[in-house]
Amino acid sequence: MGYRHRLRIALPALAIALFTGCGSSPPQPVSFAAAIQEAEDAAYEALRGGETTSVGIAISTSGETVWSQSFGMADVARGIPVGPATRFGIGSVSKMFAAAAVMQLVEQGRLRLEDPAVRHLPTFHMIDPRYRDITVGMLLDHTSGLPGTVFRDGFQTATVASYADEALATFGNERLRAAPGYEGTYCNDGFTLSEKVIEAVSGMPFVEYVRRSILVPLGMRHSAFPLTSFPAGSFAAYHVGGVPMPQEFVTYGAGGLYSTPDDLAAFARLFLGAGAAGSGAVLSPLSVTTMAVDRTTGTFDPVPSAAETYGLGWDTVADPALGQVGVLGWGKNGGSFYYQAQLLVAPSQGLAVVVMGPTGRNFNALAVAHRVMLRALQDLGTIVAFPAPLPPVAPPPVEPPPGFAAYATGTYASTFEILRLVQGPAGSTSFSILSLEEDGTFTTRDEGLRYRTDGWLASDASPLRAFRVVGEGASRYLALREPSSTGAFLDQAAHGQRMEGIAAPLSAAWRTRVGRSWLVVNESPDSLMLRFGKSPRLTVTTVPELPGLVIATPPLGTGRSPQVVNPTWSDDRAAMMLVIPGNHGRNLEDLEILVRQGEEWTRSGGYVNRPLETVPRLPVGATTSVPMGPEGWAEWRSVPLGGSPMPVTVTGARAWRTYGSAFEMLEGLNGDGTFTFPAVSQPGLGWLLLHGPAGGTVTVTTGP
Repeated sequence: MGYRHRLRIALPALAIALFTGCGSSPPQPVSFAAAIQEAEDAAYEALRGGETTSVGIAISTSGETVWSQSFGMADVARGIPVGPATRFGIGSVSKMFAAAAVMQLVEQGRLRLEDPAVRHLPTFHMIDPRYRDITVGMLLDHTSGLPGTVFRDGFQTATVASYADEALATFGNERLRAAPGYEGTYCNDGFTLSEKVIEAVSGMPFVEYVRRSILVPLGMRHSAFPLTSFPAGSFAAYHVGGVPMPQEFVTYGAGGLYSTPDDLAAFARLFLGAGAAGSGAVLSPLSVTTMAVDRTTGTFDPVPSAAETYGLGWDTVADPALGQVGVLGWGKNGGSFYYQAQLLVAPSQGLAVVVMGPTGRNFNALAVAHRVMLRALQDLGTIVAFPAPLPPVAPPPVEPPPGFAAYATGTYASTFEILRLVQGPAGSTSFSILSLEEDGTFTTRDEGLRYRTDGWLASDASPLRAFRVVGEGASRYLALREPSSTGAFLDQAAHGQRMEGIAAPLSAAWRTRVGRSWLVVNESPDSLMLRFGKSPRLTVTTVPELPGLVIATPPLGTGRSPQVVNPTWSDDRAAMMLVIPGNHGRNLEDLEILVRQGEEWTRSGGYVNRPLETVPRLPVGATTSVPMGPEGWAEWRSVPLGGSPMPVTVTGARAWRTYGSAFEMLEGLNGDGTFTFPAVSQPGLGWLLLHGPAGGTVTVTTGP
């Protein structure tokens, strides 16, 4: 299933020079047979996994697409295979287009990377005065200090045209998580703001600017930001249980472009041909090299990672898989609810690989791109052999240095988890990593860790997965080193920052909030967060290991774990605490308390949440009119459940969702309809989330 084309081409002069000498015979065309076979093998492996339904891969030199193929089905239910024009979401690879657009405007003298963002966006403001120091370049290299991602309405099944304006308004209530330029932490917000900068400077909508200035000149005829839904079968749908899901719409500048392998390969050639591709120069050679400068140099980074050497748009300008074989690599990964993608270039070798497809088990776009690129380098003769996986052997264990246990053990937090490094029983020299669970207890995740001659902690069971504590005092970090991508090299990154409890007890105001829950009200009914997310609750708890601090668990499973925040900031704001470079410090926000209608509501990550305990309960056997507020936010209602099924009929709603007593989603519905809550063994409550017209009403009838 799918398509492919192959071109036997003469190598660019740079590549020829790598393996031919003076007086040699004219170079023969290279077939890239090993790379093509590797790509096919990787694609079929992903498809056999049963979740990924399509994969697209292309290999390009500086002059041509050498090979391109899409595999699998665009729409399984309709029996539509992928083809050369089938579009895939490319997620955060879209950031490269925002970065390229900014560089074009720099070339035209219409802005500078050093310009303060507020010079071009006078309406941009934050409650943290340091926001005035954010430059245009910082928006593109993840050093702006912005919290990370305004999640509200960022991933939907309908247009996200208003997202950037909503995010701009949200910033007005937020603080920076670090001083601008201090450290590089992955940040979608920067590209959302860059989208607005491009609009302000160019005088045209972002999507139109990118179309005219990048897509059209490069001949990317099948690439587009969706303003409306594409026709069924024209894009590679994400499937659940063989059923195609509604199309995904993602915030434009940070992740919204759809493309094809051929089209993205044309874009990749910008970085192989010094900015010239298609019908002419899209970027100057200076812009290409400027984008590939490591902007993390000189910033705070206790655990440097080759995979997180940010350029302008690039995730890495020193790709570790290529670096292990002595080749310079630039890479940009993309991921969304539905898709994965990877853009990988080896500029000195004149090679690029692009990979894309719906996400799923056994599909890792970065790993596939590494496999294909390394085989292509082998085809060129740049490397002799494909790198072998590392042997599973750790250095010998030794006694930890004096005081090591006191220095290293403790509680560490990141965007994704809260961990504890603990020593074994008295007299033991082994250590364990515990993970905080939803019930507030810590459970063992890594055990049998022993101090090794290289200063890392590793177990005999997983010898290549190792931990190390670096830094001093309050800036102590837990580093994780493990095999990445092909398994042939190790990379490290900051995995968590040590958190210390504080002596000051919680204020009376914060004590009243511990153990309470709030329900999100301002997410769009078209939200993928609602469709696929976890509990819609925001909760506030504490753990004995961190006295004086609170744990805020965000709603909707936004890719964040419970967050450690400091309530001593004020009685109406608990401040984010983590400053972790790279990926593990992303998407961190304060927890803000709002007073609405005499009640304490919460706000975090753009979400506004109402208190659960004041949600009105619907009477059984009655019809109730539920008024919708002027903002158009959702309304919540609870329904008594017992030993008999409880039917609920809703009319006048645009969309509504039903949840069980533990806030597990039962069903999502659109328009008028009836849902029956199942009988329960113990009396409890079911929950309704109702979306209706702003200022209108929704009618709910409970009981038969």
